[in-house]
This record gives sequence, C-alpha cells and structure tokens, in this order.
Amino acid sequence: MTTAIPPLTGANLGVAYFAIRKNLLDVLADYDLTFEQSLLLNYLRQGSVARADLVAATADNIKVSAAEVESHLDAAITRGLIADGLTLTAEGVRVQQEITERVQPLTKAFFADIPAEDLAVTARVLATLTDRANAALSA
Repeated sequence: MTTAIPPLTGANLGVAYFAIRKNLLDVLADYDLTFEQSLLLNYLRQGSVARADLVAATADNIKVSAAEVESHLDAAITRGLIADGLTLTAEGVRVQQEITERVQPLTKAFFADIPAEDLAVTARVLATLTDRANAALSA
C-alpha cells in the first residue's frame, strides 16, 4: 500500500516554514535575538552595506515595514552587535558564528536524504512562487 502525497499548497508550505523557523527561534532565544536581527547579522556577515539598502532589502524579503527593520537594526547596534558603520562588531561576529554553528546541524538533518534533483526542483518551484507572490503584492 502506498501513501498518497498531498498536493503542494500554501498551507503545507507554511507548516514547513513555521516548523523550521521555530527551530531557529529556539536557538535565537538563547542569544535574546529576534529573527529580524539574525537576518541583519547574516546580511552584514558578507560585508557592510548602505543602511537604506540594508533596510529596504530586508523589509522586502520578509514583508515588513522599513520602520520595523530600522527598529531591529537600532536594537542590534545598541547591543553592540553591529557598529554604526554597519559592520559586525567582534561580538556580532561571535554571536553570528555561534548561531550558524548551532543551526547548521539542524539544517543538514532537515535536508538529509532528499535527493539533489528533488531539492533543485523545490528551489525552482519556491523561486517561481516567490516571484508570483511578489508580483501580486506589487499589483
């Protein structure tokens, strides 16, 4: 007997997203960081960027207001994780690295045993869905 695979829907995408995000939030709680602050640390790990660009890109990616991103950014600066020039401080680098080290095994476990071709198809489908949803929001 085979089990029928349910059709892909926004609901089951959401369930997967929230399950994965909850694992991340549990790690972030140990550092008293918000999801948004962790994104900012990840973005700045790659180098400094103009504040307006960082705020706009982050707000667009996670569909929140620029003011909300500014608030999270200011909190991370106040905590000493990000310098005023929008580079990670030594503490910011340390925290970001520790979070990455803790999350990587989870990510590997979640994706374990999924064939590479399935992951490639999933990535293409998610990119298409994201493009279409963003277009709908812009309309």
